[in-house]
Amino acid sequence: MNHATIPKKGMRVLLDLDWLQQNIRCQHRCPAHMDVPGYIRLISQGKYIESYKLMRETNPFPAVCGYVCPHPCESKCKRGDFDRPVAIDALKRFVTDHVYKNKINISPPNVTQREEKVAVIGAGPAGLTAANDLAGMGYQVTVFEKESHVGGMMMWAIPSYRLPREQIMFDVGHIVARGVEIKTNTPIGSPGKTIQDLFKEGYKAVFVAVGAQKGKRLEIPGEEGTQGVMDCLEFLKNVNAGDTRSPGKKVAVIGGGNSAIDAVRTAKRLCQEAFIVYRRTREEMPALPWEIEEAEHEGVQFQFLSAPVRIITENGKVKALECVKMRLGKPDSSGRRRPEPVPHSEFTIETDCIISAISQEADLKFLGERHGLNITKWGTISVDDNLFTNKQGIFAGGDVTLGPSTIIECIAQGHTAAKTIDKYIRGDDVQSPKEKVWVTLLDNEFNEREENYDAVPRQQMETLPAIEREGTFDLVELGLIESQAKMEALRCLKCDLSINVETNECILCGRCSMVCPVGALKQVDVSNEGKEYRPFVSRDGMVIKYTDVCIRCGNCKDCPVGVITLKRVLWKPNEELNKTLEMEE
Repeated sequence: MNHATIPKKGMRVLLDLDWLQQNIRCQHRCPAHMDVPGYIRLISQGKYIESYKLMRETNPFPAVCGYVCPHPCESKCKRGDFDRPVAIDALKRFVTDHVYKNKINISPPNVTQREEKVAVIGAGPAGLTAANDLAGMGYQVTVFEKESHVGGMMMWAIPSYRLPREQIMFDVGHIVARGVEIKTNTPIGSPGKTIQDLFKEGYKAVFVAVGAQKGKRLEIPGEEGTQGVMDCLEFLKNVNAGDTRSPGKKVAVIGGGNSAIDAVRTAKRLCQEAFIVYRRTREEMPALPWEIEEAEHEGVQFQFLSAPVRIITENGKVKALECVKMRLGKPDSSGRRRPEPVPHSEFTIETDCIISAISQEADLKFLGERHGLNITKWGTISVDDNLFTNKQGIFAGGDVTLGPSTIIECIAQGHTAAKTIDKYIRGDDVQSPKEKVWVTLLDNEFNEREENYDAVPRQQMETLPAIEREGTFDLVELGLIESQAKMEALRCLKCDLSINVETNECILCGRCSMVCPVGALKQVDVSNEGKEYRPFVSRDGMVIKYTDVCIRCGNCKDCPVGVITLKRVLWKPNEELNKTLEMEE
């Protein structure tokens, strides 16, 4: 790996993951632990190329994620505690769009090549992330993909009005530039070349990342063999492959997740009427809220508290869907209230096409009958925390182990796989996930807050008007312009900066606690505090800090004796891939 942004100076310390979770919440919440404060700071400074390079240290698919990531980081953004979260994902997209549109060439790092070969099965986000990391460590990596194009569900399941295909290939191009070999139209498994054949060809490890590509059936009468009944993945794949024929005049999509919303919005572009049938209410839908809103803007109808019980056919084709009304009972294992059928409430919906989008599962037929891998009760490959299977040299990750998940979660799995495979090939011990991590503390200067900082609203991305979306797959979300991106970046609270108070030199004047607007610094009497504070204070009192509530406003910087300083906590989660930077705990 090439870590251009790792500083040459700074204090190296071990830090609890709990501290990171409470303080740099956005970076901790991101499954790939992207340096969110870092790349946003660079955007605010107009350093877009540097921001892009920093993104790629932890995410080989920044362009893809800029368009379609569910951005869990924003759910933990501290700005959202009292305002609206920073538009982290929109900022990521602005930077990747800038690099793409301006055809800026980012050269791959120079890597010392190793002799060992690693095979990856599946060219989705998990497989390609692992391949990218392993190539960065010098391994000869070959990715085997059964389809004609790379990308997995990114390519086949996400509609082009959300994710342009050139953005996928833009990210993939950087992975190939690292030396990763990708073989398309090359399935692995029975009756062709098997995993054992790969070992015979000299591969030292195999990473299985084939995704969850099989849609679950409705399991209701009339489903089997009926024309007009299809799985959402089959439907989306055909459309993304260029088949834009209308699936029917009135299309019913069964389900409430992201795949269901993608399917119904796609169908609405191709037919007169498309609607969702969902057994719970809108509030329980697992689909992303903003995607549901866009579906509503586009004229999609919703039939809530309804469950299909039978498909009515005529001459082998769909004629109608019989449903039963539902009511919500007690919460189930997902935390949502369990839907229960209302007796004698059956009703019929006229439709000529039914698309099932209730879930996906792994298709493991390629492994053959005697594969010997442990399989969970959910039909996924069983692995430990380090993605080891029960078979020597075989690792698995992504949706094939998690079940249907997000791109960024699969990217995180790819990182884990690469680290584990590297240690396995080297013969190093693979330990359980660490509770402490190495960080670098950098001295940082207090800067004045930007003008009108508190009043800056979240910037709104322009979208294509709903009337212009009809019958087209033109991009819906149009991105931030540069002035918006710079303004939005300034809203960041810079949670990677930490106030440091040298309590032994403090004169307890109380100024810092008086000017702090959120109570992050407080002067207290020692007798009222626990013994854990005593080694750091005089007998008269002390100042304690609550970094997790600090908003880095800088009001406390004018300390009369200069005991308040600022340090940047720099967390590089992929740093251990570079062996020259490893430190023993």
